[in-house]
Amino acid sequence: MPHVAGAHRGLNAWLIQRASAGVLALLLPAFLLYAGCQSTLDYATWRALFQPLFVKVGALLFVVALLAHAWLGLREVFIDYVHRLGLRLALYFAFGVLYLGCLVWAVDILWAVR
Repeated sequence: MPHVAGAHRGLNAWLIQRASAGVLALLLPAFLLYAGCQSTLDYATWRALFQPLFVKVGALLFVVALLAHAWLGLREVFIDYVHRLGLRLALYFAFGVLYLGCLVWAVDILWAVR
């Protein structure tokens, strides 16, 4: 039987997509519950929420999971609907830069809270 290059890439992408969806499904309700239990949602409350390290790490995990989920979803859309390779690569690059910028910005915001 011949070896097919990239035969497990689809399975890996599917597993990452499902794992990231699981992380989002766990963290988003927890955050919404916390926000709903606050009497006021002013600046001081938000700042107090994001001061502990475990909250910063959880929020960063959420952002990474969201970006991975979005990247894989867009990748599948581009594969299915963008047939010109040059355009597809340009879109990969543009969204890769955008998502990397979002990640760097999220880290900067989360670790600026003291």
